[in-house]
Amino acid sequence: METAATKGFALRSVPAVEVSRTGIVGNREFFLVDIDERLYSVPKDPVFLGYWTSHDPATGVFSLGRGTTTVCSAVVRHAGGVRPFEFDDRMVDGWWAPGPWDEVLSDVAGRDLRLAHCAEPGGGHDVHPVTLQSTASLAALGTELDGRPVDPRRFRLNVTLDVGDVPFVEDTWAGRVLALGTCRLRFRSGVPRCVAVESRPGDGDRGLLVQQRIRRLRGPMVSDWGPGVLFGMYADVVEPGSVAVGDPVSLEVSAAVQAGRGGPGS
Repeated sequence: METAATKGFALRSVPAVEVSRTGIVGNREFFLVDIDERLYSVPKDPVFLGYWTSHDPATGVFSLGRGTTTVCSAVVRHAGGVRPFEFDDRMVDGWWAPGPWDEVLSDVAGRDLRLAHCAEPGGGHDVHPVTLQSTASLAALGTELDGRPVDPRRFRLNVTLDVGDVPFVEDTWAGRVLALGTCRLRFRSGVPRCVAVESRPGDGDRGLLVQQRIRRLRGPMVSDWGPGVLFGMYADVVEPGSVAVGDPVSLEVSAAVQAGRGGPGS
C-alpha cells in the first residue's frame, strides 16, 4: 500500500492503513496551492516527486525532506478558519498551514506556493477516496527501459490487489463491492492517467512513454469523463475500517449474480 502525506510528493509504502469515509487517514492530508489559490500538483509540475513529507498527528509536526535529508520541520499551526479550496473538479475544505516549508517549496518550484491542510482525513484525494490496481495489470505493462518491472509507484494508487492472472479484471468490477481487511469499498470507474505517470519515481526519467504503452496494450478507452488513458480503478468507501498488507480480498456477490445472470469476477 502506498500513501503520501502531501498530494504530489513521493509515496511511501506502509504495512497498514485506516480508511475513513473521506479517504485514507494520513494520505493526502496536505496539498499545495499556487498564487491563484488553486491546486498545484503533479500535472502542473512533477518537481516534488523526489521530495517526501511526513506529519505526526500526535505532535502536529510536519516535515519536508529529500532522500535522507530533512530540509525543514515544524509544528503545523493553522491560519484562519476552514475555507474551500478549488481542486480541478471539486472543492476541498481546509486550513492554511504556513511554515518554513512555504519558502523552501516556492524556491524549488520557482513560484509562490503555500501549503494547505485538509479538514477531513485523506480529503486531498482525486475524484473518489481510494484507488486500486492489480498485480496482473502491472505485469501486463512489461518492464522499464532498464529491464526492471514497471514501477507501480508511477500510478500513485493506494492499494495493489493480487486477484489472479487476468490483466485489467478490476475494470469489469464497476459498481461491485470489495471486502478488504475490515472495510468495504465500491468500485466506481477507471482512473484517467495524466502526464504524472511519465515521470519514474526516484529519478524522474521520462523515457518509457507509459501512456503510449497503455494505449497500445488496451486500445481505445472511454471513462466517465470521455476518451482517455485508463489504468487503475476509483472506489468509494461503503464501510470504514483497517487494511493491512496480506489481508484477504473478497468480491461480494452482486445483485445480478444473485438473480442468476452471472457476471465478470463473480
